[in-house]
This record gives sequence, C-alpha cells and structure tokens, in this order.
Amino acid sequence: MFREELGTIPAHYVESIRVGIAKSLLDQRHTATQAASMAGFPSYESLRRVYARELSISPGADQRRFATARREQDG
Repeated sequence: MFREELGTIPAHYVESIRVGIAKSLLDQRHTATQAASMAGFPSYESLRRVYARELSISPGADQRRFATARREQDG
C-alpha cells in the first residue's frame, strides 16, 4: 500500500527525508560528518552514498557549490 501511494518503499522514503535534512544542515555550514549524524545516518559514508544516489552529487561538492553561489550573491 505504501508503495502504491508514494511510489517508493518505506526505507527509500525515510532516506529521502534524511537527505533533505542533511542538505539543509550542509547549507547551514555544518560539516558533512555533523550533517550525517544529525540527519540520522550511521556514518558519513552512508550519507554520501544515499546523497549521491538522490541528488547526483556528493555532499561536499554540493556544499561547495552552495557556498560559491552564496558568495556570488553577496559579492
């Protein structure tokens, strides 16, 4: 029933929510390791794997991209 309603399995749904939380934390300048822990991932490697699958970019690269965009806006 879950898959029919949301188009995914519960584990992937939870991972997707955790990735969103981690992305927010990275945008707030937390380290990737901190973001992984605070978002409920057992390790940075777990976050990196899921983040890359969901967003096609590593957490560190995404954080650097966001920081660059922020500097350009402020600059």
